[in-house]
Amino acid sequence: PEAQERMAMGAAIVRSALDQFADDLPAAFRQLGELYIARNRDIGSLWNEGERTLIHGDDHIGNLFVDAGRTGFYDWAVASCYPGMRDVAYFLCNSLPTEVRRAEEGALIARYRAGLADRGVDLPDRVAREQYRLFSVYSWIAATTTAAMGSKWQPAEVGRRATERATRAVVDLDVLGLLADRLGRD
Repeated sequence: PEAQERMAMGAAIVRSALDQFADDLPAAFRQLGELYIARNRDIGSLWNEGERTLIHGDDHIGNLFVDAGRTGFYDWAVASCYPGMRDVAYFLCNSLPTEVRRAEEGALIARYRAGLADRGVDLPDRVAREQYRLFSVYSWIAATTTAAMGSKWQPAEVGRRATERATRAVVDLDVLGLLADRLGRD
């Protein structure tokens, strides 16, 4: 019930984001927003597929720190158990400049999979890439809802830039096509 309430609240904030930003962003922004509003529970069900692990849950660039040469994340307020690819997609799609993400995402996903394999966990490439695409939607929602809140959660320009990056990612990854395949075409 709590997760469903959060999904419904997120859908309402996505509606606000559509009202504020859809005219200035690619058509996929509005299309994904409308789909999420209509089918947020179904999309949430897709995120529940796969093996789970502890994730940070809010791993954008604003939550990074460096201490004695080691990088880490703080603000673990939304830590939870989901497929680890959720954190990977969230960070890459929300925080990396688009050109860097486009150039490096394949290698970074491979590196993540190799790190898992070194610890005895097999994440097939096909599964990793589909999870990455599905969780890019989560990244998009996080950025979009933050932007819709103006400067209440972060400075407005930070949320807006993340929204632009995440929107480019969902376009690059043909997320609308994947969702149509997974949820059925309307």
